[in-house]
Amino acid sequence: MSFQALKQRFTAGEIGKPEFIRAAFEHHTTLFAYTDALKQTDVREIRINDEGVSFVMGEEGIRLHAPPGEARVAPLEVLNFGRYEPAETRVMDLLCAQARQILDVGANIGWYSVRMASRLPETRIHAFEPLPTTYRYLQRNVAENGLGARVSTYNYGLSEDSGAFKFYIAPSSGTNASLKNVANAADAREVTGLALTLDQWVANTGVRPDFIKCDVEGAELLVFRGGRATLAASRPVVVAELLRKWSKPFGYHPNDMLQFFVDLGYVCFGIGDTGTRRMHEVTDETVETNYAFLHGEAHRELIDQLQQETP
Repeated sequence: MSFQALKQRFTAGEIGKPEFIRAAFEHHTTLFAYTDALKQTDVREIRINDEGVSFVMGEEGIRLHAPPGEARVAPLEVLNFGRYEPAETRVMDLLCAQARQILDVGANIGWYSVRMASRLPETRIHAFEPLPTTYRYLQRNVAENGLGARVSTYNYGLSEDSGAFKFYIAPSSGTNASLKNVANAADAREVTGLALTLDQWVANTGVRPDFIKCDVEGAELLVFRGGRATLAASRPVVVAELLRKWSKPFGYHPNDMLQFFVDLGYVCFGIGDTGTRRMHEVTDETVETNYAFLHGEAHRELIDQLQQETP
């Protein structure tokens, strides 16, 4: 029984005051239990008010409001595992340090957008999130951290074609929302969202990206197919998630994306827990799920740095 339901029973006279206090205390002890739990994580503070729950995280002191009913958003991942994608974050910190125009494709509630903007005061962040509810939290978190002047948010995604599309969201798994039902959830709901091609967006805005983070649950290759001219002209550093099980519903294998970038003059590094390694193909034995793509001419120094840390 929830605390609110318990309180309603007391108010209705269904249970007495001593019984209500004892039962309510069982709920309230959870609040105090989190004080010890936070000591092992990058969460510095949890705030609860009548508008929801927010978390202060990391050395940057980023505050993120978290949507209810979502099991895998960044603040809860930090509570569960101590840090949020530490290997990927370390590599991205290195690769985006000199970037001035960053695209966060699949921004979700804004962890990476807000964090990069907090760490890179001379950089402009462009955050794309097509799902209406998630987008509202993205906007809220950008504003909460006072970054509205440097983080532009867009309530649409990037893909191979422009238009309105159906996105599939499984219960409690909004972070895995995709153009395909990649979670294979029978109870996934459909939400209509918009998408634009990267090339069209660049033509509209005149922005020349020099770093792109892309995490769109299997549709990554579609994003880059729609931005081939931009990639060839601007040669940005790219960090993208690639999962075989999620690219399959879209009709491609991660190796197709590796070849796509090779054709543009890029090299690929897999990002693992112990460092990065040069990748030429993804096999059934490959454990990495995040990859960095660097242009062989434009990013020679960064390539050297990643090769030096290869285990």
